[in-house]
Amino acid sequence: MQPWSKRAVEEANLFNPAFCATLLAKAAEEYAKKAGKKFPFALAFLVLPVVLHQGTREAMPGSTITSLLPWIQKNREQLVDFAVRVQRLREITREAILFAVQHETLSLTERGDITVGRKRQSATEKRTGLFTSEVRQCVDRAGFVGRWFAAAGNTATIYAAWGVAP
Repeated sequence: MQPWSKRAVEEANLFNPAFCATLLAKAAEEYAKKAGKKFPFALAFLVLPVVLHQGTREAMPGSTITSLLPWIQKNREQLVDFAVRVQRLREITREAILFAVQHETLSLTERGDITVGRKRQSATEKRTGLFTSEVRQCVDRAGFVGRWFAAAGNTATIYAAWGVAP
């Protein structure tokens, strides 16, 4: 991980830990609502590569009626370089998790699953007045990914669908 002073401005803005933590918290929150259980730690490493990639984000369906596995079968082009994206965003995801845990917007269970922390505040319109439409779309899609993963099966199945290994 490069020190902040050496990161390009665009990279620092897009991958800042607070923003990425917001996306992870939204995914974890929506996953827990739909699945009735905690968000598996390993799935956190798929959220940012899906949500921050504009092509994938925009290709995702509008509702979870279209399940993950059939969508991937019809959108195989979204798998191109997906493993590379996961690898490149691994440290960014770790940094976001650490930031969120330190600021109590996320917490980790004894099993290592992710839950919403006691200081988590939803990304509502009132709190996010400076969000651009693209940032709002990222937050919305992160919640969608959480719900989508909750309906897609276990962690190994989800990783296999995306063509990567935990």
